[in-house]
Amino acid sequence: MSNDGANTSFVFAPEAPVDEHEVKDVLKPWNILIVDDEPSIHQITEIALGHFEFASRPLHFLHAYSGEQACQIVANHNDIALVLLDVVMETDDAGLKTVNYIRNELNNNNVRVILRTGQPGQAPEMEVIEKYDINGYNEKTELTANKLHSILYTALRSYRDIVALDKHRKGLEKVIDATASILEKSSLQGFAQGALEQLAAILYVDNDLVLMEYDAVMATRDSSTVKVLASVKSGNQNPNIEDENDLITELTSITEYHQGSEFITESNRIVFTNSYGEKRLVLAIRGNTNISPTDYFLIELFCKNVAIALENIELYDEVSTTQKDIIYSVCELAESRSKETGNHVRRVAMYSKLMAQKYGLSEAQCDELFFASPLHDVGKVAIPDSILNKPGPLTDAEWEIMKTHAEVGFNTLNHLKKPIFQAGAILAGQHHENWDGSGYPAGLKGTDIHIYGRITAIADVFDALMSKRCYKPAWDQSTVNSFIVEQSGRKFDPELVTLFIDNYEEFVAIYEKYKDPE
Repeated sequence: MSNDGANTSFVFAPEAPVDEHEVKDVLKPWNILIVDDEPSIHQITEIALGHFEFASRPLHFLHAYSGEQACQIVANHNDIALVLLDVVMETDDAGLKTVNYIRNELNNNNVRVILRTGQPGQAPEMEVIEKYDINGYNEKTELTANKLHSILYTALRSYRDIVALDKHRKGLEKVIDATASILEKSSLQGFAQGALEQLAAILYVDNDLVLMEYDAVMATRDSSTVKVLASVKSGNQNPNIEDENDLITELTSITEYHQGSEFITESNRIVFTNSYGEKRLVLAIRGNTNISPTDYFLIELFCKNVAIALENIELYDEVSTTQKDIIYSVCELAESRSKETGNHVRRVAMYSKLMAQKYGLSEAQCDELFFASPLHDVGKVAIPDSILNKPGPLTDAEWEIMKTHAEVGFNTLNHLKKPIFQAGAILAGQHHENWDGSGYPAGLKGTDIHIYGRITAIADVFDALMSKRCYKPAWDQSTVNSFIVEQSGRKFDPELVTLFIDNYEEFVAIYEKYKDPE
């Protein structure tokens, strides 16, 4: 880990010196709640602690004059550091009931609670300390100004450390959660944006609006160019901001002068570079909140693992893209045998994804269906050309041979364990099954037919009817719509037919955009 301020001089523009008194003025004060039914106790306590500071932070006093009022204030303020609590107020045990509410109902274990009593006989010290989760017990007559200062130092030091530990616990939880959540992203940019969000959670775990607090850019660099993967600027997430984000220029400088893995920190600024494969990950963050030195190790560990994951995702995307290209090539080859262009499989893929979205399938399912649907007719490679391209009606014997393409397609794909091929096997085997059970090859009925098969059945028939084939001319739109409606509850899932009719203009738009050449 490098912590060389000189190295960051070219990374971020220099800022004007900040006066220490200005910093001191904006530091958040410690919230102290005084709970007592005697107004004079409030006044005396404030006077005694009027100029008290801890860790260069002053005190801010909140006041409650009953146990019930104290409970309301603590419930509405989760940043109270210390409660100076009287025992006997509206009832003899009002203070003790307040402690019980804070600890057991609000589950607030961070706030320090000091009991003060003028009637020690009402609440014996040993009994109270054993039974209640308090941090001190004092008689009011014992509390001189010096004693009160001593109590404040001890309580605030304890509160500060407890809050810090809780923050780091939350930060660690975020890192662990990140292992799963950022790897769920389906694309490189999605992963990178997720990584920035998780890093934000580590840096500012106490603020739900962390993305408003800093600018950040994550990018990769090869031998010549910087590619922005994700960014956060003033709370706006936008991965395509090459001309808008001034950090990109700084990233270019970083990658020119730094090689290998480096972690550069300076107050509220971080720069991380790490080589992976033939590229380098570069991450730059500039925030409004100082980053604790104890956070640096977590951040560095997180960034290094992001670089490893980034390399793996790039490799996965490359393999996935190659796999999809192969699928399209094979399907286009199969379609070319039946004298149909590859646009048919592309259109069916788009219709299927559109229908899946309208039906409410998840994004992952919609994508899976989109990439698998071109495989629905892959079994046609086993059908002789004399049958596949016959211009007239098929004989009964020829039709039985034609129907085997569904089972051939299923058997061809089913032994492949990748999800996209398993989905393709379902589509190949079920896209000719009918809602009423009259289809082939298995005679499946209703919802026994996989939703992928039901969707692609409509997509395939719609495209076939809209297109000119060797055995028929293209149908007009109204006739196509009428046929699909007539087949609702017979060939097609009625719910999907309704979705199609309600949105048929969008299906027609896809057809027109990718229409086969005349």
